[in-house]
Amino acid sequence: MRMAVEMALAQSNGPRVAEIDARLEALQKELLKKANAKQGFDELADEIEDLRTDKEALLLEDANRQGVKQRLDELEAFLEEQQEPVTDYDEGLVRRLIERITVYDGYLAFEFKSGLETEVQM
Repeated sequence: MRMAVEMALAQSNGPRVAEIDARLEALQKELLKKANAKQGFDELADEIEDLRTDKEALLLEDANRQGVKQRLDELEAFLEEQQEPVTDYDEGLVRRLIERITVYDGYLAFEFKSGLETEVQM
């Protein structure tokens, strides 16, 4: 499971961002040519705006992925520091690890601060 999480977090949108950057540069050059020739360039401007929006979304996704990886690393380091197994309820530990607990009929759903979720049947 850990390897699958690490592989998912290691993915990057870098290649896609580079493609968008290259396309943006080409479109901006074409936009300048059309503007200088006083030709219509509305479609180019719209495409440039769409590409910028896509690029922003990809960069945000990468930043979020990096944040999840950092929280997982912190969680792993914290768990490795524990000298003894946890056998009793520990309020501090719960506050440090758990983002939310949702109670349903028949089960509890735990959402960890790392973003992982698990369910426990009652």
